[in-house]
Amino acid sequence: MRTLTGQPYVMRRRVAGLWHARGGPLAASVIVVALVIAAAFPELSLSVSTVFDLPPRGVGTPELLAVALASVLPAVTTPRFDGRELNAHFSARLGHLAYSAVMLAAPLVVLPVWYRVITTRHPDTQFPPLHGLVGNVVAFACIGGILCLGAGPLAAAVATPSLFAIFVVAQQALPESLLTRFFSTGRAWHTNYWITAAAALLTLVLSWRLRAVPWPERP
Repeated sequence: MRTLTGQPYVMRRRVAGLWHARGGPLAASVIVVALVIAAAFPELSLSVSTVFDLPPRGVGTPELLAVALASVLPAVTTPRFDGRELNAHFSARLGHLAYSAVMLAAPLVVLPVWYRVITTRHPDTQFPPLHGLVGNVVAFACIGGILCLGAGPLAAAVATPSLFAIFVVAQQALPESLLTRFFSTGRAWHTNYWITAAAALLTLVLSWRLRAVPWPERP
């Protein structure tokens, strides 16, 4: 078989480049849309209450957008090389890992944009430090990445927001639980950096070990 240029067609059996980034343009478009929404609607808010005599748990723009990105980005940035990435060169695997790390951190970009807009609109309001929201965002970015690797892109896109909904309900119903002690709520922002770092490290290790290939495409 010959190519359009008349040269013999040779099936490549190894990945030697950063082909993982082929989903980059779509991912960038999704991130830009999220940033526009964060700037245009910084005061979006949902109030979740399942236990009547307990304060409701608010879910605002930064968490909504970050979880949306954590659900979508793993699904649109998975490698699609017909399994050849399983034999990738070491340098290519490092490239894939770096790209996975960037996509893992990508949901965080909505935080500074949202914070700048909301503090500009309400200069007399004292907001907690922004880094208090980092833990929740990284946790669900990791959940999205791990679910994509373990159950596939579609499962990650559906299960990640579902797990976030369960998480929010549990925080509201159990205000003294570990979920509120180690993770931010609508009014109390705090990040446990040990848990955050461990979750990110686990996700990257799995990505390295599995060549960033989702379960349905692995032999």
